[in-house]
Amino acid sequence: MRPHSGFTLIELLITLAIAAILASLMAPSFTSFIKDNRLSGQINSLIGTIHLSRGEAANRRTIVTLCASNNGANCNSTNWEAGWILFSDSSNSGNQIIDGTDQLLLYQEPLEGNNTLRATGFSGSNLGVMQFSSTGFILASSPAPGTFTLCDDRGATLAKAIVVNISGVSRLSVDESSTPDGIVNDHQGSLGDVTCP
Repeated sequence: MRPHSGFTLIELLITLAIAAILASLMAPSFTSFIKDNRLSGQINSLIGTIHLSRGEAANRRTIVTLCASNNGANCNSTNWEAGWILFSDSSNSGNQIIDGTDQLLLYQEPLEGNNTLRATGFSGSNLGVMQFSSTGFILASSPAPGTFTLCDDRGATLAKAIVVNISGVSRLSVDESSTPDGIVNDHQGSLGDVTCP
């Protein structure tokens, strides 16, 4: 007869204690990992939408509107974290409402994680709407560059941003300061760091 082998109760308790200690050490870095990936995914989603907006405007030879929307039907917010829509303005009315022959091209649901996404700059008149002409340029009476800033509860130090110039070209923002401070800059370049609400 062979003796039965297995763990003793003490061995099992020691193994569980070690596993609990390792899990508690890894939890904070895992939380940061999740938040970093969420920010990256959300900012990539917006920059992809901006690229799509320019392309659709040029392809359709009509005004294309990208705007903050919490209902998926019209432009009704300046808080981009509520979601956004992209639609063609077939009649070139510029009225910021999907009507007539306008076509909804994309609907983005609200952002997860209680993150904030706000626009600054542009012409400052309506920070919840960006329209592209058939040439791909930003359509405004006085076009100006602007910045979309995405923040989570960790603040501006880990914020991500997209800078859009007046020709509608967008890029991810970087820290351009002569003395790097770890905060990405807005459309003013080294003259301005992004801020979080």
